[in-house]
Parts: sequence; C-alpha cells; structure tokens
Amino acid sequence: MTVTTVSLTLAAASGASAATVFGFQDAYDPINWTFANSNADGSVNTSGAPASISLTGGNNGSGGSGTTDYTTTAAAAGTVTFDWNYSTADGPFFDPFGYLLNGSFTQVTNDGGGVVQNGTSTFNVLAGDSFGFRIFTRDNLFGRASVTISNFSAPIPEPSTVLSLLVLGGLGAGLKYLKRN
Repeated sequence: MTVTTVSLTLAAASGASAATVFGFQDAYDPINWTFANSNADGSVNTSGAPASISLTGGNNGSGGSGTTDYTTTAAAAGTVTFDWNYSTADGPFFDPFGYLLNGSFTQVTNDGGGVVQNGTSTFNVLAGDSFGFRIFTRDNLFGRASVTISNFSAPIPEPSTVLSLLVLGGLGAGLKYLKRN
C-alpha cells in the first residue's frame, strides 16, 4: 500500500502547475521581500504596492562601488515579468539597474542609453529560487539612479494542486490504516 500511496502522490506532484499573481501581493507582498544595501545608502518605497514599488540606488560619497537589492523567494516555478522605468542623474553606466536570480545580476539598462530608460523584462524561476532587483553604483558619487517597477507578475502554486496533495496524503494514510486492521 505504501508504494501505491507514494505513486499517487508523485503523480499528483508531477502534474503540479503554477498560477500567476499580478502585483506585489499574496506571496510577493512587500512584507515577504528583503531590502539590503552593501556600501550604499539606497532605499525602497513600497507605498505604491501592490501596483508598483520604487527602488533608489546609493550615493554615499564613498567613491567605491555598492549595491541596493530588493529580493524574495519564488513561491512556484514559472515566469516573472515586470515593467521598469529608470532614471539617473549620474549616467546609466555608473548606476545600472537589473534583476537578480540566485545571486547572479542581469543588467537591463543600456550603459550607452539615455538618463531615462524603460522596458519590460521576463525571466524564469524555479520554486525556492531567490530573485529580485538591484541598482548597482560604480562610484557612489554624482547622483542616484531610481527605478519604478510595475506590472509585476510571478508564479504561485495552484490552490487545487496543494489541496490534491493533501487529499492524496490523507487517502494514503487512511488506506494504510485499513490494511493494518
């Protein structure tokens, strides 16, 4: 009976799919994100959530590089998509913006572009992946960059998948109990 229970549970899990949440809410509510500066004095403004958040990079006068990060954990496997509107007083080469995936930075701004840029970015995550946004400052001088992130969407587990796994687990335990008696 144990083999049957394991087989049913694995079958249900392999058919698991993800739904999508739109905006900074549910599993991606700002309370579930981590804000961090490394040799920077940047900030995050979540007052626009769930529609948007704004990230501002560092300009602490140190002359050294630094990062301002806003990260979370993927609740399910799927696609993360967001629009971004970026501006900088320093020049995009000195304060690039991009996204993080498991600690790896992917720049989305164009170093040779204007001081105002915008676009849409999409990348895939697996459940448990760490991802988020970063403004990197090369020099912490001559002004900050800021970005507003909107139209954010990310994967969440299907409620029916979680319920199915719970029901199958309970069914398996019940069948095991009946076999013993």
